[in-house]
Amino acid sequence: MLGKRFRLIGSVAASVLLTGQLLVLQASAVPAPTASPYTRCMAQGKTCLTSGQMKQAIQHFQVAVKENPNSCEAHYLLGQSYCKMKEFIKAKGEYRRAIRLGKGNKNAQLANQAMMQLPKDILSPKTGADTRMIASMLGLARVRGADGESKPTVIDFYASWCQPCKQTNTLLDKMKSSYGDRVSFMRVDVDDPVNDRIIDQYEVSPIPTLVFLNPEGEVVTFTIGFSGEKGIDDGIKKILTKG
Repeated sequence: MLGKRFRLIGSVAASVLLTGQLLVLQASAVPAPTASPYTRCMAQGKTCLTSGQMKQAIQHFQVAVKENPNSCEAHYLLGQSYCKMKEFIKAKGEYRRAIRLGKGNKNAQLANQAMMQLPKDILSPKTGADTRMIASMLGLARVRGADGESKPTVIDFYASWCQPCKQTNTLLDKMKSSYGDRVSFMRVDVDDPVNDRIIDQYEVSPIPTLVFLNPEGEVVTFTIGFSGEKGIDDGIKKILTKG
């Protein structure tokens, strides 16, 4: 009787073990979810970027951007890869896209900081006589003072998340009090899609950027980053009508 009981218990145990093995086999037969092409390329790109394989990193991030054109991180990292290869113009383009897409998130702020380190001639907004046409298209050349004369204009390209922009705005408020109706001051939020056209027309890159237009609407000079009170005042003096 005791022997039969042990044989019964052994039979039950064997059945449980067999059932468990079948469940394991069934679970292993279910294919594991595969990463999306975007996720896979981002991971591979980061690995290549970290190990200094820039050409491969660029290839991976290019695919990631194609898979997800609205990824701020992908554009930022592609910009970083281009920058490491000293392809600064391409880096600038990707940083600009990252800032536009990120709306102040971590990668957008990193892109803005990275762009500040690019060669200055690449960051320069448009200047010179050709910019009069831009001002005319945007209606900026029609800004007039109380005497009916066209006024010089300072355009402040900024974002609410940008700390140097806040410092610049404080100084601009002071300049408004100093120059009164002699100068027009205009603010352009780079995170507002409505302003994409003016940003692109003047080829503004990092923020803050100030452009100084004379009464004819020509961009005479500019500042990039926080330039301090003297930098702003010097710019305004260059666009004021003599006398």
